[in-house]
Amino acid sequence: MADVSEAVRRQIEALNARYVRAIDDDKLEEWPSLFTEQCLYRITTRENFAQGLPMPLMECASRGMLIDRVTGYRRVNIYEPQRYTHMLSGLAIDSADEARVTTRQSYLVVRTMVTGEMTIFSAGVYFDKIALGADGALFEERIVVQESRRVDTLLVIPI
Repeated sequence: MADVSEAVRRQIEALNARYVRAIDDDKLEEWPSLFTEQCLYRITTRENFAQGLPMPLMECASRGMLIDRVTGYRRVNIYEPQRYTHMLSGLAIDSADEARVTTRQSYLVVRTMVTGEMTIFSAGVYFDKIALGADGALFEERIVVQESRRVDTLLVIPI
């Protein structure tokens, strides 16, 4: 594991906290601002990730595509109302330099339906490349690797 200053670690932890708050508090319009203009957000399965297969469950290759995803979610898609609650593990920093940090962190997402039914929706690992700049930390790349290849409902909300 790479060593970073406490200030950089706090920036990364704050970025992750803003990420889950934007999703869990249904403030998805804030979610794209956590990424650089040219970024990659991909959700894939452990099986595809391990084999290097280019078959994601969802992929956005720019902040503009993330914004389109949120717009589609709000205005176009028809889905059963639901909420997510994220739980994150300790942060592992794999590499770092002055401009970029590579991290990984396990996650668990509990989905709550309007009926009150709660289920584990997704569990896996975030693999991140985080840009460090004057404006703070932003995701350049977030690869969401979920343990299961099964998604039991339309994947409309980011994980």
